[in-house]
Amino acid sequence: MGDTTDERRDQVHPNLVNSSNDQPELGPEPSKSTSREDSPNLDDDNSFNDDLSDDESICRSPTKTPAKKVTSAASKDYSLLPSDEDFQFKKPKFRKKKFIFHPFVRDKEGVCVPDCGKEAVEVTIPEQLAASYGLYIWPASPVLAWYIWLNQDKFRDKRVLELGAGTALPGLLAAKLGASKVILTDSVRLPHCIHNCQEGVQLNNLQGTVSVEPLTWGQFTSATLKLRNNLDYIIGSDLFFDPEVFEPLVVTVSWLLDNNPGAQFVCTVQERAADWSIESLLLRWKLACSVLRPNQFLRGTGIVEADLTGNHNIFVLTIWKKE
Repeated sequence: MGDTTDERRDQVHPNLVNSSNDQPELGPEPSKSTSREDSPNLDDDNSFNDDLSDDESICRSPTKTPAKKVTSAASKDYSLLPSDEDFQFKKPKFRKKKFIFHPFVRDKEGVCVPDCGKEAVEVTIPEQLAASYGLYIWPASPVLAWYIWLNQDKFRDKRVLELGAGTALPGLLAAKLGASKVILTDSVRLPHCIHNCQEGVQLNNLQGTVSVEPLTWGQFTSATLKLRNNLDYIIGSDLFFDPEVFEPLVVTVSWLLDNNPGAQFVCTVQERAADWSIESLLLRWKLACSVLRPNQFLRGTGIVEADLTGNHNIFVLTIWKKE
């Protein structure tokens, strides 16, 4: 199984908010895959730096907050005051994270059990703890990777495009699971994200299957036109992170679905505000959607939704073109 089934999709109101709280019974826990820092039995590799930092340190400029001490003017210790060095630019900390997915089979009851006859699938992700959204593995990315891992037959021999790829865990995993072609894309205004995707392709030796292209939501170029009749799945994780990007993202998704009949857009959404909605955009562009909670596609794995999402409310959103 993977760390950080072909399930029935429930039709829902096309809104980013879903109040479903179904908690299905889960089967015995099979062998799980783990990320590098959670797996003490992995061979040591000095090229990996797996010391985790607090999330809040991602966007903090100084390496540490200068200590404060309230004293009288006469006894003030000036050594505790911030110095010029505290506000010098620090080069972002670069590290690689390895995700290991252990093969499984489902028994007659649909419970996942380890498949010891197959080798584990490893995906190495370059990541930077810097003040940039696209260079960090956000919680929705492993959730989409889990969905792809548990539904890998759907993506085998398919043509996949990942929007806003950034660290590109889902797209790289799809390539390792047998997708015939994977295109990783990110905004032309974010060359550091494009470069990060290229690094990920090289680290995983996927140059023959995976390409990296700039694609800015809401803009159409000659490269975009080449995507006509070339895609089966469009995927993405945590793309609806700001209402300002909702319309250009939906416009891009609508065009891709229009020009790739039968294709679907599958993304993971982290709910950040109850009043954020794409309902009007879906209606305008004649799109339909369904929502799938992690506890639905994790059924039979022995894994509880909170183990994967933590305190975040994350779900899988599938969008397709209305007939």
